Amino acid sequence: LEMHPEEHLILAYKTKRANLENEEDQIQKFQRKGDLEIEQLVYELDTRLRNQELDGQTVSLLRQELYKAQESYNEIIRKEKHKCRQKLEDNELDYRKNLSQLN
Repeated sequence: LEMHPEEHLILAYKTKRANLENEEDQIQKFQRKGDLEIEQLVYELDTRLRNQELDGQTVSLLRQELYKAQESYNEIIRKEKHKCRQKLEDNELDYRKNLSQLN
């Protein structure tokens, strides 16, 4: 059974879109995982401060470093999400362009 060029386009478009949406989901999961790990680390620091295993100044410094790391991390996530959305848009535009060239 031979596929129509239009069917071929639709299939390629839908496949690429599904892959990109999956990529987007992976980025979301990665972000949630990172956020949870950072919360956990902050909690551990606060616990150690309360138990006087670490002094206030050390905890403060460590917390600052953690938040800096979190900012860098969030920036990377933001860029990756943007790239992914851009690819989704490009896929949409390519599909429409190719479809109009068929007709």
